[in-house]
Amino acid sequence: MSTNYDELAARAERGELSVKPGTVRRGAAAADDAQRSLMEAAGATNADELTRIVLGRPSVGAKAGASPVVRARVPQALKDRVAALAEREHRKESDVVRDALAAYVEVRAAS
Repeated sequence: MSTNYDELAARAERGELSVKPGTVRRGAAAADDAQRSLMEAAGATNADELTRIVLGRPSVGAKAGASPVVRARVPQALKDRVAALAEREHRKESDVVRDALAAYVEVRAAS
């Protein structure tokens, strides 16, 4: 079988490919096989994880789309304090850091 996918697609569109008996799936069987194949290809273990992988992370701003990333090195003690605060508040560390950075910038802008 050819691995030239453009050629295979063209042949399929012209109706030149034959279907192997017993390989056609329809309805729920087709949906289950497709979902299983997508999950395997994406490395997902369930439909929710697959959706998150496919759609990517949600935007954190008012606009849809990619959110910029700010990276900084911090002392381990500060990282530990952020982690403890996030755990205590049942939040993600990135949310705690985002809020702290916004508060810092707001205070500095006012002075």
